[in-house]
Formats: sequence, C-alpha cells, structure tokens
Amino acid sequence: MNNVVTNTLKLGLFLAMTFGTAARADDFDQLKATTPSERAAAQTEYMKNRLGLTDAQMPKIAAINQKYAEQMEPVIKGADGGLGKMLKAQAIQENKDAELRQILTPDQFERFASSKDEMREAVKRVLRKE
Repeated sequence: MNNVVTNTLKLGLFLAMTFGTAARADDFDQLKATTPSERAAAQTEYMKNRLGLTDAQMPKIAAINQKYAEQMEPVIKGADGGLGKMLKAQAIQENKDAELRQILTPDQFERFASSKDEMREAVKRVLRKE
C-alpha cells in the first residue's frame, strides 16, 4: 500500500514537472528578445503598483530585480533545455525571494508570493508592449 502511494506521488511530481517545464519553456523563449534591464524595470513597475512600494523600498527593489534579471540572463539565453534550465531558474528565484523578504513587509511579500503567475503575465505583456 505504502509503495502504491509513493509511486503515485512520484508520477504526479513527474507529470507536474513535465507540463510545468513545457509552459516555462515558452516563457524563456519570449524573454530571449528582452534585456535584463527591461525585465527588471517591468518587474519593479508591477511591484510598485501591485504592492504599494514605499519611496524607501523602490531603489532597493529595483536593485534586487536588476541583480537577479542579470543572473537569469544566461539561463534564459542558454542552450540548456528542460528540467536543468528550470532548476537553475528556480534556484535564482529562491535567492531573490529571500532578499525580497528582507525588504517587503510581511503583507507585501505574501501578496507578491501569491501573485507570481499574474506578475509573470503582466511583465510579459509590458515587454511585448501590448
């Protein structure tokens, strides 16, 4: 019985990673035509509007977004594919989240964390100039 549960969980994780990777691969393709500065500026603007950043938070958040957009650049433009690329991006995002947590209020961070998919879509729209 325990083995069946374990195998089911493994299958579920595999399927989630497979389908999640395909969706994220499209994100990487769309981002290849943008610069780190463009991505960082779009993220910062979204966060300013969505999270109500203070004047004191703005330069810190802008610097964090720029730093991690630059770290993400080789991942986005690299030839690696699939799961390896996704794991690198996830590690970078986890480090970024840790820094953001130090700047944002608990409420702001919670809103940020719960709206990551929305933010990704909003930033892509800005970068495509829709």
